[in-house]
Amino acid sequence: MRRQSSGFTLVELIITIVVMAILAGIAAPSFLQSIDNRRLSGAAEAVKNGMHVGRSQAFQRSVETCLRIDGEADSQWVVVEACDSNACVDGTDKCLMQVRSSRFPGVTTATNFGEAVFDPVRGTVQNFLDGNAALGTVQLTSSRGSRLDVELNLMGRARICAPSGEQGAGSLGYGAC
Repeated sequence: MRRQSSGFTLVELIITIVVMAILAGIAAPSFLQSIDNRRLSGAAEAVKNGMHVGRSQAFQRSVETCLRIDGEADSQWVVVEACDSNACVDGTDKCLMQVRSSRFPGVTTATNFGEAVFDPVRGTVQNFLDGNAALGTVQLTSSRGSRLDVELNLMGRARICAPSGEQGAGSLGYGAC
């Protein structure tokens, strides 16, 4: 009587490894795009949150607050502070929020404003009134080319949107600009 072996042959093992390598090769680009989209969404949410913090802290503290966006590598990327200080550089309690760009590798930033100054009474963006700009936009672009915009209107309200026709805009889950 012949004895049954309970294992894999070398041919079965090689075939299994080849099939798994092919499946991994097919899934890798999709997985990398997913990671890239999560970083981009996280960066957009951080910018939007900074806008909300700036506006709400202006009301709460009855003092002008400033939102600054810096696109430099490993910078204090989103900063909300009392406007009369460099609080986030000095480390004082007037630094209300600070996010570093290194939290979102591969995401680049461009804005059409230097800073947003929130009025403590109305919550409006004061310097937008002075410069006749109705909308401040922060453009965030991922390393794979997807883009999201965070728009801040004159009334101090923020929203995230995907520019229509942009690569990957539909897969990010945000409405069109």
